[in-house]
Amino acid sequence: MHDVDFRTTSTGNRVATGPLTSDSSQRALVPAHAYTSAAVHELERERIFAAGWVWAGYAHWVGEPGQVKPVAVAGQPLLMIRGEDGEIRVFHNSCRHRGMALTEEPITVKRRIQCAYHCWSYDLDGSLAATPYFQRERQGRSGPADKRALGLLPVASRVWAGMVFVDLAERDIDTAAASFDRFIGPLAQRWSHIDFDRIRLAEERVFDVAANWKLVVENFLDFYHLPFIHPQVGPVNSSLDVDDEVLAPEIIGGCYPRGATGKAAKTSEALPFLGEVPREKTENQDIFCVFPNALLFLEADWFQVIGFEALSADRTVEHMAIFVDQDGTSEDHSVNRKRLAEVLFGVNEQDLPILDKLQAGRYSPASDRTSLVPHWDQVTAMFQQLVADRIADPTTKGY
Repeated sequence: MHDVDFRTTSTGNRVATGPLTSDSSQRALVPAHAYTSAAVHELERERIFAAGWVWAGYAHWVGEPGQVKPVAVAGQPLLMIRGEDGEIRVFHNSCRHRGMALTEEPITVKRRIQCAYHCWSYDLDGSLAATPYFQRERQGRSGPADKRALGLLPVASRVWAGMVFVDLAERDIDTAAASFDRFIGPLAQRWSHIDFDRIRLAEERVFDVAANWKLVVENFLDFYHLPFIHPQVGPVNSSLDVDDEVLAPEIIGGCYPRGATGKAAKTSEALPFLGEVPREKTENQDIFCVFPNALLFLEADWFQVIGFEALSADRTVEHMAIFVDQDGTSEDHSVNRKRLAEVLFGVNEQDLPILDKLQAGRYSPASDRTSLVPHWDQVTAMFQQLVADRIADPTTKGY
């Protein structure tokens, strides 16, 4: 576990004791303009979303060989491609001739992906396959002498728990696996009892959110609002029964050690467990943000991901997916599966008007006088501190 101190509440739950250090309310660690400024948004693209491992999409988006899915990370157009060998690779979505995007829509190809401009084509592993009339001769078949050097430019990528992560800053593709393992290791160890090879998509939905991405994360990490905005989750006592969890600076959240009331009772009977779940973990609900843009829920019988794209200072697109064990995809479980999805989507929908109002409030100068509550907002403060540290101008030590 990351080196963080905790105190124990009267309910027996663990609460982090920093970075908010006093019992009184304290100012937010990120200024209001950072939620509304286009200039700050561009800095965040550069210093956060293009500077380390980030969620880029789902493995099921390219479930079969030959499937190609365009995605964007930090404003950069990328291609996720499932190769003939079954591996998922990610490349920059730019033809090596004139830089045209190869596709802006999901497609399925047999063996090659072709640029529409001059018909240069690439194998599914990104290597350059054909350059018609390269020598400007009617019968010319020879391509460039440096053909190997003109393949699609790869992006460091890894698949874990049904998600595809990329690191735009990683230049050595061969060392990417070790880098990612270090990044995700604390969470992979905590969830080592889960067999992620068996998870299958139950439902998926897209939410277009009129709010800054940081508000999306902060709301996700906020347990204080649950009884007021999501009463079906349970009364105030349910929100009090939460442990703060800090596995690493980039992996923070909480755990209901005895389950979130409404979510634990969301179906008439449990779906098949996601592996050999120890008895002491069958009631747990883990809630983690994998910084910056993967928001994860895990119970014994379902796994929810909200991966998001930060499109502008006031717009975030969430891709919410719910996964169950492969045995839970049978017709026998269809009713519970659909009920689970509707409950989880419903919780997310309740947050949308809250996020809209949080964003509206950030245009007020009074938002620079908001107060974080140490008893509830330590994990939120950790997230804000991480953002501030990444964005900080080294010459001014701030925004």
